Amino acid sequence: MPQPALELADIFRQHGPDYRQTHPLPLYQHRAMQAVESCRTPVLGGVVEWCDHCQYTHIHYRSCRNRHCPKCQGAASAQWLQQRTAELLPVEYFHVVFTVPEEIARIAFYNQETVYGLLFRTVSETLLTIARDPKHLGAEIGFFAVLHTWGQNLHQSAMEAVRECILTCTASFPAAASPRTEIGWLASPASFCRYAY
Repeated sequence: MPQPALELADIFRQHGPDYRQTHPLPLYQHRAMQAVESCRTPVLGGVVEWCDHCQYTHIHYRSCRNRHCPKCQGAASAQWLQQRTAELLPVEYFHVVFTVPEEIARIAFYNQETVYGLLFRTVSETLLTIARDPKHLGAEIGFFAVLHTWGQNLHQSAMEAVRECILTCTASFPAAASPRTEIGWLASPASFCRYAY
């Protein structure tokens, strides 16, 4: 695979010091930037391979192993994505986004565990309650949710906290609500899952 002309580490090395001087960042963000800047460079040391037959020498610099580093985590991310893809049901999915009002986002910044825990529970209860209501679907739905607090500019901000949910366009209907005599996964109506079909 060809090397990209410009990497995140190049941008961090060129602009990171000035950026950190002019933007107050938490310590963990400083460390992440510095890890990416140092990854696979002499700063972290390395291993020298030398062939005593042809005298060829090659240096392998150590990686930072930071979870935010695209060099270190690229293969792991691809593997994780492949494993998660294998777990998906062979059905349509759709995306639901819950945002936090600005007034709550300010509180969340200083009480992240409490507010985000409440957000997860509230979103889950909302989705399950609406899906169970016979006026809407009358079934149990499947979904998973992710919280992210990184804005579009890749700067962490509780003001931009978003809870994203991926819902399956299938549901487990009770036997009485289904022409089948057993409980099972059936496609939900297009009126409930508007992006399906």
